[in-house]
Amino acid sequence: MHISVKKIFNKHSSFESVSPSSPCLPSVTHKAVLKDLLISHPTPDNMHIIPTTRDLSTNLALSSRNAYLSPQEMEVAPILYQALSAAKEGYSEDGITGEVLIERATSTVDSVQVPEGVDMKVDYFEVFDKETFEPVRGPVRGRKVVIAGAIWVGKTRLIDNLLLGWDM
Repeated sequence: MHISVKKIFNKHSSFESVSPSSPCLPSVTHKAVLKDLLISHPTPDNMHIIPTTRDLSTNLALSSRNAYLSPQEMEVAPILYQALSAAKEGYSEDGITGEVLIERATSTVDSVQVPEGVDMKVDYFEVFDKETFEPVRGPVRGRKVVIAGAIWVGKTRLIDNLLLGWDM
């Protein structure tokens, strides 16, 4: 990936890169790649991570993957954002840990009544450090982290994340 990114940026010297925050990992990784490759343009400062575009009524991250969801699956899909939000609510609590945030997200999904004929399962939830991408265990309060998750709704894998302790 580093070589292809470098080729693109070298070809377009006045390039401003814009990357949505969902999925966050590729967006933040692209910034790190720019820095690691010592590219003179664009600088990491020219890489702009923008907020995830969401459906106004459900907060479901807008994605081409959503087209694969049946109407019944589309009703269930917003649970991913709800699970991440449930975890985010606990971020400022004293003694809150990465493990507890993951459990809150997972239990939110597990508590949903799924309509008959719709399959849904958690792929993962993870809390990771904003800079290093390392999983965060233990206390998270005051740290800049991301909670990310993926669930399968039918045959569609939905991904999303929320920023905790920092904004773009």
